[in-house]
Amino acid sequence: MIARLVEAARLRRGRILVATSLLLIAGMCLCCARSGVATGNSQPGAGASGPGPLEQKARYCEEQVFTYHLQEGLVIPQRVDPTGQARYTNDNAGYRTGCLLSALAHRWAVTGEANARERARQVTGALEMLERVTGVPGLTSRQYKRMQGPGDDENDWLQDYWHQGEEYRWLGNVSTDEMTWYLTGLGDYVMLCAEGEDRRLASALIRRVLGRMLRYGMRITEADGTVTDWGDCSLESSREPLFSQHGLHYLKVGELCAFDERFADAYEQYASVQDYLYQSVHCCRLGVAEHTWADYDWELAAPGYELLIKFDKDPSRRAALKEGLLEMAQARHTNVFSHLCTAVLRLGGDEKVRDWLVGREQGLVRVGVLEGPGGGDRGRGRVDSRRPG
Repeated sequence: MIARLVEAARLRRGRILVATSLLLIAGMCLCCARSGVATGNSQPGAGASGPGPLEQKARYCEEQVFTYHLQEGLVIPQRVDPTGQARYTNDNAGYRTGCLLSALAHRWAVTGEANARERARQVTGALEMLERVTGVPGLTSRQYKRMQGPGDDENDWLQDYWHQGEEYRWLGNVSTDEMTWYLTGLGDYVMLCAEGEDRRLASALIRRVLGRMLRYGMRITEADGTVTDWGDCSLESSREPLFSQHGLHYLKVGELCAFDERFADAYEQYASVQDYLYQSVHCCRLGVAEHTWADYDWELAAPGYELLIKFDKDPSRRAALKEGLLEMAQARHTNVFSHLCTAVLRLGGDEKVRDWLVGREQGLVRVGVLEGPGGGDRGRGRVDSRRPG
């Protein structure tokens, strides 16, 4: 299966280069732009905002990320506080690092460039550290940093979820936002890039993290077994349609990449529950109607739709998922169909992606690049939310 995936990736060269560019720019460019202006490290040039091939933009952004925005392998924007001191904490570090790993895995699958695979291995090590620092097998975290005792940068909305683990501080309360790209990045690495021992270790990491979720009924939990604020993908109490889609997505990653039959069995169990499947398929339409759909949730639903449409064994479920994807693609606040609509449904295409990139760059200039956080969980305008507005 993995060999077929790699060959398919090579045949889709043009589309996957678009995917790589989109992931690197959409997931990382905002970090680079904000923090580069804040610290003076980044020099905007033709590669950053001027005209040029998407591949050139992606490579420019990748170099910016690896030069200025990695903290022990994690993607963390460089910011400054009002006193001018640099801060190196970000509650979405795992999310953004997973995006980067996915992009690097696709780049290696298309180009075969050795540094893409080496960088992917480095980033995978950071995702593995998100679990290791907790000291609990299968328990992953949002971020870690080498520090003894609390730092001044921890007085934020997740201040109660910082923990000390030997030489590292780590941040808990992992949400589906984090888990989606954590598992997507690792899954793409296993299927498209890793070989030998690297593949075995990445598969084992997926197996531990997803296995813990499955033991708790597809819920993301803290060390004491309590469910995180936005981590319930269960059959019984999943509170948002999108979380149902996440549940199927995660189990399919486990089936394909963790090499453990319990994930395949669980996937069939969950997908056979009609209400759960219905919410998964129509997560965008239902979420908008219930006022639980954030303006960036299409980015979280996209990798799930892609994997499920490609690998669900039931033709009727695949057809239903395509309908759900079309609903999301046509939604009012969907800025771009994303690479999966180009690659899977042959919608959009290069021009749609180019238009979206131009619009995003103009938006960054319009807001002065230094607007408030707004990303990750903090951007959700959910009724049941203790997150800052």
